Amino acid sequence: MAAAGTPTLVPSDILAMETPGHFTLSYDGGNLLYIRSTGSDLTPPQNNGTLMYIDVRAATERPLSGPGESVTAYALAPDGNTVVYAAMPRAGGPVSLYHTHVHDTRAKRLDNTSEELAGDFAFLGNDRLIFTGAPAGVDPDSSDVIVADEAPDPVILKTYALRDGTLSPLTANHDVITIWAPSPDGKYVLFKAAPDPESWQAGAPFRYVLFDTRTGQEQELFTSIEGYQDTNQFAWSPDSTIVYIERFANGGLRYPVEDAAYLQAYTPATRTLEDVPLGWDRGLFVDIFNEDIEVNPFNGGAYLLLADGTNPKLVRAVKTSTIWQVSLMDGKDQGNIFAIESDRAGSSIVYNRNSASSPPQLFRAGIDGNTITNPVQLTRLNPDLVAQDLGSSEVTSWNGARGETVFGVVRYPPGYVAGNKYPLVLVIHGGPDYADFDSWRDTWEFPYHLITDNGAVTLSVNYHGSTNFGLDFARSIENGHYYDLPVEDLQTGVNHLAARGIINRSEVGVTGWSNGGILSLALIVKDPTIRAAVSGAGSADDFSQVANTNGIVMNKMYYAKSPYEDPEAYVNISPVFRAEKRRTPLLMMIGTDDIQVDPAGAWVTYRAYKEGSPAPIRFLLFQNQPHHMTTVATQNRKVQEELAWLDQYLLSAP
Repeated sequence: MAAAGTPTLVPSDILAMETPGHFTLSYDGGNLLYIRSTGSDLTPPQNNGTLMYIDVRAATERPLSGPGESVTAYALAPDGNTVVYAAMPRAGGPVSLYHTHVHDTRAKRLDNTSEELAGDFAFLGNDRLIFTGAPAGVDPDSSDVIVADEAPDPVILKTYALRDGTLSPLTANHDVITIWAPSPDGKYVLFKAAPDPESWQAGAPFRYVLFDTRTGQEQELFTSIEGYQDTNQFAWSPDSTIVYIERFANGGLRYPVEDAAYLQAYTPATRTLEDVPLGWDRGLFVDIFNEDIEVNPFNGGAYLLLADGTNPKLVRAVKTSTIWQVSLMDGKDQGNIFAIESDRAGSSIVYNRNSASSPPQLFRAGIDGNTITNPVQLTRLNPDLVAQDLGSSEVTSWNGARGETVFGVVRYPPGYVAGNKYPLVLVIHGGPDYADFDSWRDTWEFPYHLITDNGAVTLSVNYHGSTNFGLDFARSIENGHYYDLPVEDLQTGVNHLAARGIINRSEVGVTGWSNGGILSLALIVKDPTIRAAVSGAGSADDFSQVANTNGIVMNKMYYAKSPYEDPEAYVNISPVFRAEKRRTPLLMMIGTDDIQVDPAGAWVTYRAYKEGSPAPIRFLLFQNQPHHMTTVATQNRKVQEELAWLDQYLLSAP
């Protein structure tokens, strides 16, 4: 084992990182807004969100919001100058809305606002805001009674007039609007709605509707049976002539999730709905934690991010009089662009560039044909962190389950010396409908660089079931392969690095959150050589997971039947029934209010793994915390416990 160097990072370096979230470029390409937050998943005001303004041409930056405000949302008007943002005091308190101009130094607080409006809003033209809420006369149930699977009340579109604060209903629908996008000229709103969007028994029938704000007329474009988690993107061209619709392809899944995505375009003037031929089997890039990034229109076309495993590909789609032409972009940052905005002409762009070993920054660039030219860095986020040695990274591949190629991301510790063998920590992504990208994704859930800083190599495997490798790969874990194929991918990935002489095969640990925690529990009853394991928000008991919607949906998706319809299938597969095979010291952690992975399942797993094996085990429950924990204290405790466990049983173990 290579000697571990002295750690130079502390948890706050990662947990309090600055993040450039939700950036918007004005149509003339001159003004850029984004929210600079610290940390991830933190409930405001702990995220300390600051609304930042960048003069793109001058490459200068300043805050738009006040130092005592924590911004939760904002919208930039089609005129490119008018801004409304929602913020709360950093000391805590209610959310207020503020109206300002990109060149103003002071914002005006808006009157007669509501909690509905403050939650999510956009501009409808330049003088109104649009948002969703309950129809008049429908009040939310304020009692302490929960009625299981009760049909929800309608959710309609409403408007707020900036001139006088008038709140008005816009639509009169009787179903629930979940996603909506107004055209820049304010004439239309595209929305989708279903009577019960979270229906898990048969999938929800969504209708896609173009609403005319001038006449109040609805035009139904099509209907679609979709999964309860499908949050696809709508994006209008700056001139309002075309709206792009991301469509998820779910194959034969009975309860679809975001496995692969393709693109359609609708032209209101001709009432034409058409497919945009991507010429790419894997479809659009899908990142469930970064919405509205795949499609970025300009007049006459759009920049698209296509799924290509660990590194999405940026292309330019242009509509001629008869056909769509899709061209791959050239440029030194191609493959590491994870979000992009364009001006109205498509001649200049702003993008988020990062990699597995370099934190995100925003860049501007020009476009010459299909080439990205003259990139200029606009932000200088996390200067102290960037100044440190963060090690290096690479994408690697090997033959995994079924003899199919599997890709993973390797992160090396600072001072890595080729030829020396290092301890390895598998860091497993959640989902399973997610992916590990060649992207900076360090969070309290996945503290890659806090682990490498302690002298270990990390490997993040895009196991069978991961997205962005095509629909077939994502669906491969159906029909009872939820555990066996991913676990084989993990094991073959370890062997691959051992064969390359990078790691010591006898010094391997594992950690993960959500499905990563679930697979950690499965791996250690399959492979007794694992030296240390951390399971965050994980369970090895599929029976108890029917207690929450995520659990029953995933059971139906990946097994076709619930554990009560076919118990034998679950007994044959679920790791909890092989608890006696555990030899690995195990740390388990979960929030008591987790509704994605039921804490009861974690309790069952803990009891079974403790009774089944004398190997050390520790179980932490974080009081009142959801799946994505929301306080600095709980996130820090999770990371400290995780690092200490890996150090005790792997990194410092004899």
